[in-house]
Amino acid sequence: MKADTIGTITPAVLVELRPGEKILAEHEIMLHMDGQVKIARKTMKQLGVSRAHLMGMKARGDTEDAYFFAEFEGPGNVTFSRDKGGEVRVLNLPAGQTVRLRSGHLICFDESVRYNPMVLAQWYIQKGNEREAQYLFADELTGPGTIVFQSVGNILSFNLAATEAVRTSTVGLLMASPSNVVQVGWLGASGVFGGGMVSPVLDVRGPGPIMVHSGV
Repeated sequence: MKADTIGTITPAVLVELRPGEKILAEHEIMLHMDGQVKIARKTMKQLGVSRAHLMGMKARGDTEDAYFFAEFEGPGNVTFSRDKGGEVRVLNLPAGQTVRLRSGHLICFDESVRYNPMVLAQWYIQKGNEREAQYLFADELTGPGTIVFQSVGNILSFNLAATEAVRTSTVGLLMASPSNVVQVGWLGASGVFGGGMVSPVLDVRGPGPIMVHSGV
């Protein structure tokens, strides 16, 4: 596929599909498609994601659209938008390369890309007498093929060495690689709640490339 960004403040993505070429995209982000483009549904089962795996991710959501993608087949053009501000990136993955993209930021990807949803990090917050689980869900994508995604705000990229690490907020991490170690830490403030754990953060260690974004 050929993907181009349209606009700046709230960008859209124009994808040009050759005859027989297929891409997958999340539901409800399509703005326009040419009349000759075919549209269908692609289930997680068809993508090789087992029911047991999905049941283990039940906190991801129970809406029907959480377990389907829209499939578009060329020839023709399709335009997508998440209706929010932020950079749009087009990333070409060679065979065997895997990235883990924060859920909710994927726009579309080639049919040749292997897809797997996952939990990248998990932590608990105290709500009264109850501990409530919080999750950072990610879309794991493996090449060959092209993926298109959008940040919130601007993107900063780092290629971490094995001895390097960065700390970011739980909403700041946009993308990591399988070689990165993502751990939940806690920021405490002296005199606040007795100096206990008050705010979760993510410590991301190398080696591997990561992206963080500036928005929330």
